[in-house]
Amino acid sequence: MDEKELLEAVTSLVRPGGRALVCGRPGHPAGHTCLAVSGGISLPALSRRLSRRYGQLRNLAMGGYVDPTVTGRSGLPLLAPFTGELVEMRGWASGTRWIGCGAVRAGDGEHLVVLVAERPAPPPEVASREDARDAARPRAATAAEAVTALPEDPRTWARRVIDLSGWEPLGIPVDWAAVEGELGVPLPADYKELCEAFGGGVFSDSVYLLGRDEGVSFDLMAQWRAWLSADRDSTWGNASAVEPHTVYAPGGTGLIGWGSTEWADGYFWLIDAERPGEHPVLVRSDDGEEWHRYDMSTSEFLYRVLADADFRPFGIARYGLGVTFLPPSGGIVDGRPL
Repeated sequence: MDEKELLEAVTSLVRPGGRALVCGRPGHPAGHTCLAVSGGISLPALSRRLSRRYGQLRNLAMGGYVDPTVTGRSGLPLLAPFTGELVEMRGWASGTRWIGCGAVRAGDGEHLVVLVAERPAPPPEVASREDARDAARPRAATAAEAVTALPEDPRTWARRVIDLSGWEPLGIPVDWAAVEGELGVPLPADYKELCEAFGGGVFSDSVYLLGRDEGVSFDLMAQWRAWLSADRDSTWGNASAVEPHTVYAPGGTGLIGWGSTEWADGYFWLIDAERPGEHPVLVRSDDGEEWHRYDMSTSEFLYRVLADADFRPFGIARYGLGVTFLPPSGGIVDGRPL
């Protein structure tokens, strides 16, 4: 298939009521379909096309390194057919199916692969979030959320997150001057404190925090560069993966993603280069359509997601998952990935 045929085939497989997923390749497990790929299609270009259509990607494997935190609910079905062969894999969630494109070792080289796999339905307690949304007060998209009064100092909220998780801060050194120099704006002080304490990783097996230099899957700047590149690609017109917004470009106004969940909720800052120091949190729900705005600090939002059972629709405390934290590769020593 050429690129156009490939994208049409993916669309037909992920639409509601799409045909059963069966792969004819020897040795591949059930529950997915590998699609034929013509020569001349590049992984970066195809990733940009898919991001335009299906939103935020997940880096599941990069440079032969497979993210060890990936589970059945966060993209593992895309990795299962290629045990020991994977070089790269990107994943997108679309309803009850995963879309993946990547590269595998074959002979003396690498081959592009594209597949669609079954995406397990969320557990009943997660699915009940739909009921929570219906019960929530009516609001317009990106309307500010009402919250109960708790301490306002962002650094206080960062320490609350640290205490809540029982985590011993790592004191990871980060060259924030270089990061902020590339972005052209300062990042939230409390977010930087979280990064230095935790690095990137996963809270409660569900909530993903992007940090710095924790591998591409958890790297804020790598994710931002990839999103900005996709947003600037005019092949599919002016559509953006974060519509009605755009990805932040230095000197402008737009979104920078700093976290997500295994249910495909996305956490972003709304950045305006002319208003440095302001970082309202915008959250896109898992259906990719509704946006919510929270005029609170990053760490307060994260704390409420993890600990506030009444923080709807995005709080997870009512699901009884506990508050844990898992860094990439199972641990970090002296600020370096193991």
